[in-house]
Amino acid sequence: MKKTTFILLAFMLAGCSALSQFSFGQTPIPQVVNSPLPSVTLISAQATDTPDLFALDTPGPTNTPSTGAQLETNTPIPSFTPTHRSTITMEPVDINLFTPGVNPFLLISKSTNQLVWGPSCDGSRSIKFVVQVVAPLKKLKYVLLFIRLQDKYRAHSTPWGGGAIMSDNDRGTYFYTIDLNQIDDHESFEDAWLQFQFVASNIYLHHLGSSVVDRTSVSLTHCTVFKP
Repeated sequence: MKKTTFILLAFMLAGCSALSQFSFGQTPIPQVVNSPLPSVTLISAQATDTPDLFALDTPGPTNTPSTGAQLETNTPIPSFTPTHRSTITMEPVDINLFTPGVNPFLLISKSTNQLVWGPSCDGSRSIKFVVQVVAPLKKLKYVLLFIRLQDKYRAHSTPWGGGAIMSDNDRGTYFYTIDLNQIDDHESFEDAWLQFQFVASNIYLHHLGSSVVDRTSVSLTHCTVFKP
């Protein structure tokens, strides 16, 4: 019995030794596969940057004079005398048409006699009037300023307008400043008179008295008349 067991054990060992020579009885050894290296794409130095759509435009650099360079001085604008042209003959007007009653006003001052418009010359673009009530007026509440333009060389004028309520100092003195943009249709006149009148009224704007219309003491002129 022992001899039979020994023979079987020897036979089994010999079989295992023979099986180890076949490939399916061995653990396969992994092989190293050479993978291709990743390619690198070079960025061209001339590639343009993507513009920033939200970037604000900034002004370019200004030329700064070098140290020691003489700065150019401002040359004063020469004055020009407008070309003389004969004005139209004004028809006589009854003074009572504009001053029905007493003239209660004394013109104290006006800031200029010459208004200009246009971009090519210097000059006043506004005028300030100061008047004083010299005659007692019952129920006086407002002093109104009326203006119009009368062309110097044509029978062309604007309607009387404005009726601006003048400010006062509670001592009988009234004042008001008219800007160029308050003068209607002034761009239609190359050279015109700015005519004006002061009117006294009560709280209901009923007429109490008015000044004589000033017709020719203030001009409104385009720049091309001075610098043709």
